[in-house]
Amino acid sequence: MKLFVFYIGGDTETSLLELHDIRFAAGETMEETYPALKKSWWGRPESLHLDCWGELTSADGHNITLRDTPASGPDRLWFVNLGGYEKGEFSELHKNVFVVAPTESKARVRALKQVQRWKGAHKDNQFEIEKLFNVEDALRGQGLFIHLEPSDDPASFVFETGYKPIGKTHTRKKKAAE
Repeated sequence: MKLFVFYIGGDTETSLLELHDIRFAAGETMEETYPALKKSWWGRPESLHLDCWGELTSADGHNITLRDTPASGPDRLWFVNLGGYEKGEFSELHKNVFVVAPTESKARVRALKQVQRWKGAHKDNQFEIEKLFNVEDALRGQGLFIHLEPSDDPASFVFETGYKPIGKTHTRKKKAAE
C-alpha cells in the first residue's frame, strides 16, 4: 500500500471562493482512493477536484512504509500547516511541512525551525502553527500504521500540481461522443 497526500478543492452552495483541504489516503493506486476522498468532501460533489497530489515515501530524513502492525518506535509522522500574513497581501499565506517527532510539542518545535530556514522569510512574513495532525490518524479506518526508518538518503516528496476533477461524472459527455 502507498501513502498518498492530496490538496483537494471545490465549493459549497454558499461559498464565494474555492475551498481547500488536505487529505491522506492509502491505496495501491491514487485512483483507488477517490471514493474515500469523495465521501469525505463536504461541498458540492461535482466541484471536488485535486490541485496537488503525490505519494509520500519519505519525510524529515525518514523513509515511510505502511504496514498492518503498529510501529515499535516513538516517532510519528506529523503534517503541520503554518499560517501567516505578509504586509500587502490580502489573504492568509500557508506553508505545509511534514516532520517526524515523538510528540505533538516536539513536532511543533521541528516545524517552526523549518520556517527559519526558508529563503525569503522576513520579519513581516511571520508564520505560526495553525494545524498539526498525526498522519497515522487518517489511516486508522484502514487498519494501517506508518513505519518510519531513518535514512541517510531519503527521497524528496515528488508531487504534481494542476486541476484534476474527481467529483464530476462524465457519462453525459461520454454518451454524446459515442
